[in-house]
Amino acid sequence: MNIIFGPVQSRRFGTSLGVDLSPKIKQCNYDCLYCELEGKKADKQMQEILEPKLILDEIQRSLQRFKGLNSITITANGEPTLYPHLYELMLKLEDIKGDLQTLLLTNGSTLYDPCIARACLLFDKVKFSLDAISQDVFKKIDRPHKELDLNKILKGIYTFAGDFKGELYAEILFVKNVNDSIEEIHKMAQFLAPLPLKRLDISPIDRPPAYKVTSPSPEDFKQFKLIFERFNIPTFIPERKDNKENSTHNNIHLSQEEILKTLNLRPMSLEDVELLWDLQTQKTLKELIASKKVSIKTVGNTSFYWKT
Repeated sequence: MNIIFGPVQSRRFGTSLGVDLSPKIKQCNYDCLYCELEGKKADKQMQEILEPKLILDEIQRSLQRFKGLNSITITANGEPTLYPHLYELMLKLEDIKGDLQTLLLTNGSTLYDPCIARACLLFDKVKFSLDAISQDVFKKIDRPHKELDLNKILKGIYTFAGDFKGELYAEILFVKNVNDSIEEIHKMAQFLAPLPLKRLDISPIDRPPAYKVTSPSPEDFKQFKLIFERFNIPTFIPERKDNKENSTHNNIHLSQEEILKTLNLRPMSLEDVELLWDLQTQKTLKELIASKKVSIKTVGNTSFYWKT
């Protein structure tokens, strides 16, 4: 079962082993316009649920196999906090992860739930998404499950931030003519300003999205950054850089199945593949392209390998 993907080179968190809590199907309470996964109607909860032991066994095998990792990233083919055994998983992960940091990538929509928040407090780093403050913009960009309440979500983020002892990160992904008005950006800045953020990433769409949407211009992002900085929020516009010193340079070997799994969840740039994957894996990738199981798509100025 394809629970593990990568390792992948993150622009912000180094070389990370990805853990997918929903490997078979997309299970998410959002259906975001910019999602890297295929569009799918939002779910209230997970329907297909893996046993924690199965996930932990896969992680342990991968930790023995891959060296030079910086972190273990818990994510999902959807929203990882919908996984009902997250607390148990994180408690047991502490016993096998060694010195690696644990990172949760979440849309932040469930942090109001005390049981889910308790599990999230066990992570070393948590990164949540915030795409809108206004109800109409929220519905348009995140396309949430009908039972989700934006006010409850925002209050949940505040409460969690007050309790969390690790590093807290936020990300806003901007879609042109959807959530990029100056008025909406000011609202987001006012909301984020009191939080103890390690960093806010304001990001363009840099991988092929589920729907036909585009990013604002680089000049727009510079203006956005200035607005957040006026509120004393440490704000960054991520850029693609080869970090050879902190990566497992050109020594990751993946099978055909593992390549397809990784590209399905996280399309890889041509530069990332050259940097991380060994020559045999790159040869296998070329065979997948020839068989049309993988294609190359360009977003902005970056080309990606993408599972067809």
